[in-house]
Amino acid sequence: MNIVMSSVLQSRFAPLPRNMHIIFCVIATVVFLALYLKKRKINDLLWLFVCDLPVILQFYGDPTTATVVGVCEVILLVAIFVFYLQDRKKAKNQPKDEDGEGGGDVDDLKDVEQAVKVERSKLAGNDADDNVISQAFDGINL
Repeated sequence: MNIVMSSVLQSRFAPLPRNMHIIFCVIATVVFLALYLKKRKINDLLWLFVCDLPVILQFYGDPTTATVVGVCEVILLVAIFVFYLQDRKKAKNQPKDEDGEGGGDVDDLKDVEQAVKVERSKLAGNDADDNVISQAFDGINL
């Protein structure tokens, strides 16, 4: 009876064969670790645990283990959703830059303005007579 119950739980909660499930977990671990190292978001680590936790059911298929794994999965998914909402709220409150991404700063614009001035001076030259950009609005009274 216990063997039958164990195989039923395995096929219900971990439907992949053991070797395939372990390969899937290894690939998921590599992907989510790479994402975490790149972006440093806790959600990537939580997703890693969500993907890897069910592998326990391949080795322990009793109802208690399945229940504990299920409760842990629900807690992890709720945590992922909460962190997602917090990240989304932070992104909404940040000003957008030219690329459409948040986090633009006024100091960054000063650097860009200085770079534009340097490039204009290179193009126009240093002589006032040759400075096409400064002469463009000479006849306009503002």
